[in-house]
Amino acid sequence: MYDKGRVMMRKKERDLLIYLVDNSDRFVTSEELSTLLSLTPRTIRNYIKILKETLVSQGAQLDAKPSLGYRLHISHPVTFDLFLNKNYELSQWLINEDSNNISDRQKYILNKLVIENQKFLIEDLAEKLFVTRTTLSKDLSIIRKVLMPYQISVESKANIGVFITGLERDKRHFILDYFFSHSENSIQHYMKNKSFFKAISFDQITIIVLDECREAGIHLTDFTIQNIVLYIALSVQRLKCGFELQAVQVDINPEIRNVRDVARKIFSRIESGLSLKFPKSEVDYLTIQLMAQGKNINIQNDGPLQRDLDMILRRIELETDYPVTKDYALKKNIIEHLKPMVVRLEQGIQLKNPLLQEIKTNYLSEFMDTKRYIKWSPYLSQFDINDDEVAYLALHLMAAAEKYKNLNKPRALIICATGYGSAQLLNNRVEKEFGMYLNIVDIKGYYEVDDTALSNVNLIISAIDLSTRVFKVPVIQVSIFLTEADVQKINEFLDNEQIRNKYIAVEKKQPNNSVLNHFDQFIDQSSFKIWQVSPHRKELLQELTNMLMFNEPTELKHEFLEQIDQREQLSSIVFSDTIAVPHPAMPMSRVPKIAIGIIPNGVRWSDEYPSIRLVFLLSPSYRSNKGLTETTQAIVKFTENTEEQRRLVASKNFSEFRHNFLLMMKGGKYI
Repeated sequence: MYDKGRVMMRKKERDLLIYLVDNSDRFVTSEELSTLLSLTPRTIRNYIKILKETLVSQGAQLDAKPSLGYRLHISHPVTFDLFLNKNYELSQWLINEDSNNISDRQKYILNKLVIENQKFLIEDLAEKLFVTRTTLSKDLSIIRKVLMPYQISVESKANIGVFITGLERDKRHFILDYFFSHSENSIQHYMKNKSFFKAISFDQITIIVLDECREAGIHLTDFTIQNIVLYIALSVQRLKCGFELQAVQVDINPEIRNVRDVARKIFSRIESGLSLKFPKSEVDYLTIQLMAQGKNINIQNDGPLQRDLDMILRRIELETDYPVTKDYALKKNIIEHLKPMVVRLEQGIQLKNPLLQEIKTNYLSEFMDTKRYIKWSPYLSQFDINDDEVAYLALHLMAAAEKYKNLNKPRALIICATGYGSAQLLNNRVEKEFGMYLNIVDIKGYYEVDDTALSNVNLIISAIDLSTRVFKVPVIQVSIFLTEADVQKINEFLDNEQIRNKYIAVEKKQPNNSVLNHFDQFIDQSSFKIWQVSPHRKELLQELTNMLMFNEPTELKHEFLEQIDQREQLSSIVFSDTIAVPHPAMPMSRVPKIAIGIIPNGVRWSDEYPSIRLVFLLSPSYRSNKGLTETTQAIVKFTENTEEQRRLVASKNFSEFRHNFLLMMKGGKYI
């Protein structure tokens, strides 16, 4: 069959194989491959030699003919398809290697049955897969169990063979859950598989969904945006293959009409770019998806939910002493979550929770408590609620519990007599320094301090002298600027009272003067340039892109630039009148990189920003961006400091720029 071990393949080899697979019906010349991959013909021949040796035992071979070039000949399609899927994610379907622990053979059968809707005789398939009829029957038995929760049946009839029956909507549920269930980097993962989603732009769909949902006031989290975009992409692909949804029942009441209009507008904009017409059933089902995953959707029939929630919160309060019945923010947030959740439960839509495993591992007690609370609800008990949904509800209760813990912190009253501005300055500084240790309950003027203001207060922090008045609680006099001496006085009070040990389990982090030098990790001389003559914006971005992707093919550079445009359509990447920080909408690099351009005379970025002088072109990694956050935070830090900007723009060379930038990161002084 095929080598179970994962074979490492260079990116160019992988691109070469993709092209040969997509063009296996003809011979491809080395010149064509050379132009496409930006490689010399000699390098192409070397890669072809390596591929020949690799593919000979994997169900395929490379035919070569003088003057004609090379053609991929697939002698054992099943072996070759499994080999591609196992090693390079190039197969015509995607699999999640962590899900269900079903063998590659069974995944292959599922693909043929569900995605391609094929029928086959058991004898023919057994011969293709080089297994006995008994083995294949066992595989089908396992597959039946996997499909059963989705109301999809595996049937077998004489002269017809094995096939599946079920609604198209249930098949789509299964495809999304089984073939596309990933906890992170979802869209990035799907985009690796160009052969399944041909001619589908995830970026364009994302922008359309964001535009229309924002316009209608439908809030989608990043995770649910990915779910909706993936669902729409799958709808396009299934419709292109002739698989239409059956009609679905949607009550068009005033609350739902707005959501349906959004679904219709989304499909209308997608239609304009594709030779495809979406039927009413697709619009109705996208409406259900949006209702099941969006927030701020006005679903009125929540009377049973409200009654059950009130009852559950009363029982939780009796059990834990937490004031949940009076926590109106908690009630509002849970109801807003439950409304679309009920739609999901009624429609059989599963919303995956990327934090599920972490919650089960680190907060198992809270998770199990939430499961128990749900069973108290007669309304929710009628549904089979999976662990993903339970974990989402647990997060709401965990956040509330964390908030209640703050209620046990000492309560401080701030007194200031020099106006609202100075009072806010002192309040903000105390909050920043002691937010982990104190609850600031109010800010009062000298003449506003009465018994009501002092009730339930453990400490007074005053910017005025209160020595002529006697209070039952300690008073610490400070400057409105909260100097180091003031901080020390409050620290001494907290230490003496053992407040930290009594109320706080987490140690306060002390300022760290040693900032890691991440600069050299992402930036070097080759990715830095000073333009003495102001370039055009497009020219500037092209040259900076070339610096970051000097050894990548031309088409990848074009895609990178397109991704930058997509990102800027989502929101501005200009951080000040002087600084722009362009970056792609989707991470494309194996390792994070930064290219820097200085334009002393300015470049016209747009009508609103006619003179950008400093450009940081970021290329985040789709694997790990350790250290990049510290660097980008440093960039953001000096967007409000014109003096630091001026010094960086005035740098005469890379060495001077590096020196100034590192000083700024470390909070040092310029020399």
